[in-house]
Amino acid sequence: MLVLHKLLPLIVSPLGLVVGLLLLSVVIRRRGPSLFAIFILLVASLPLTADRIWTVLESDYPYRPVNAVENADAVVVLSGMLGGIETNEGVVSQWGGAIDRFFVGIDLLDSGKAPLIIFTRAQWPWLNLPPEGEILAQRALTMGVNPSQILLTGTVTTTADEADEVKTLMEFAGMERVILVTSAYHMPRAKMLFDRAGIKSIPHPTDFKSSGGHLDWMSFVPSAGGLSKTSGGIRELIGRFYYRIKFYFSG
Repeated sequence: MLVLHKLLPLIVSPLGLVVGLLLLSVVIRRRGPSLFAIFILLVASLPLTADRIWTVLESDYPYRPVNAVENADAVVVLSGMLGGIETNEGVVSQWGGAIDRFFVGIDLLDSGKAPLIIFTRAQWPWLNLPPEGEILAQRALTMGVNPSQILLTGTVTTTADEADEVKTLMEFAGMERVILVTSAYHMPRAKMLFDRAGIKSIPHPTDFKSSGGHLDWMSFVPSAGGLSKTSGGIRELIGRFYYRIKFYFSG
């Protein structure tokens, strides 16, 4: 189910649409779909297009300094910042693009905004790595965090799982409110799921990806990076739509 959930958005991604249109063009022997595929590819590859999508995704939760955050019972750092590479020593973990989640979580803890930090034990079936939260907890210990300040959830694979596991942990520990740390683009979906689980949370976004409106001549030059960023943004929009529809029909 998890793999299907990850693969389905590819069908309506720019690349999926381009491949579909090219196949259609071959089947019906018409140039129209091919020309439209080229147009989609060019537009989706523009850094300008990608930046506009990410600006929309991040607009609900703008940047806030750590000292402006209210106090809570714990800081919750959502997973999604570690990857792995194959080596002669086996699979080794390494930081990914959302590394800010970890360091902002530590900053909040060091600033006294909460006495505890919670890492989620995300474990991806395609990576032969320990649960992410366990690796992050070890990193936190090397930075001087007291072991008594670190809590771990059960194993999770989705943001919805993280919300449910954090809820269980909060009930067990008698917590009332947490500071929710995740990427700015991911915050609306995460906050919706945490609210749905009945968790009182203070959103604290990080890992901003939009340029903040800055444009230069490179913004109008198609690139592989632009296509990748556009595809990632569309994937997040699909994720939000999926959960809204799911909650609408489930009540």
